Amino acid sequence: MTDQDHLNDLRAELDLLDERLLDTLRRRIECGVRIAEYKARHDLPMMQPGRVRLVKERAAQYAAANGLDADFLANLYDAIIGEMCRVEDVVMSRAASDRR
Repeated sequence: MTDQDHLNDLRAELDLLDERLLDTLRRRIECGVRIAEYKARHDLPMMQPGRVRLVKERAAQYAAANGLDADFLANLYDAIIGEMCRVEDVVMSRAASDRR
């Protein structure tokens, strides 16, 4: 196997991991939609600061236990949580409009 073949194999592995990561993000967003629908039906607020804090703490613990950069995971989760809040807001606003 040449060095280039080895590099190509590593890139193929990375591509597969990227696909899994993106699929996991899609499934997370789909779950967030179901959560938003539940919150809308039960008149719960979209923002749940305690839950956000728990998710971020869990990411920080994971970073520490697995040798990952805590700031990187904090920034990643800020982006993920921001998108989840945006999606939940859209879903909950739509549900409120449908009830009118």
